[in-house]
Amino acid sequence: MKLTDKRFGIFEFMMLLCGILTTCIEALNYGISLFDLMGHLLVFPLCFCMGGIATWKIIKRSRVWLLSGFSLLFSFIAYNLFHLILYPIYGVSFPSVVFWEAAIYFILFSIFPVIICSLAYRWIEKHYIR
Repeated sequence: MKLTDKRFGIFEFMMLLCGILTTCIEALNYGISLFDLMGHLLVFPLCFCMGGIATWKIIKRSRVWLLSGFSLLFSFIAYNLFHLILYPIYGVSFPSVVFWEAAIYFILFSIFPVIICSLAYRWIEKHYIR
């Protein structure tokens, strides 16, 4: 599907919403810390938007499970690349266990938002876009 398609804007909005929902789920699990919340409100939607762009370019038809799976895969890759790039810049050393825990928690916290947002996108596309 093309990036100039009018459905792309709706899909990217759903991916932004998915990033915000993932941040909210993580905040409910860990407790709300303003410092962490601000960073995650920047990082998670950014990762989901980058994953959404890659998903939109690969998927030929808007099937819900393909959109969900590829969105989760590409946002996971973007999240891991973000961690690998960001931590050495700030000089914060971390053990590999912390990296893998963060990656696993990202997947666990974003499964339901990705499925919900993909289903919502498909419903909007089916009922409102002709």
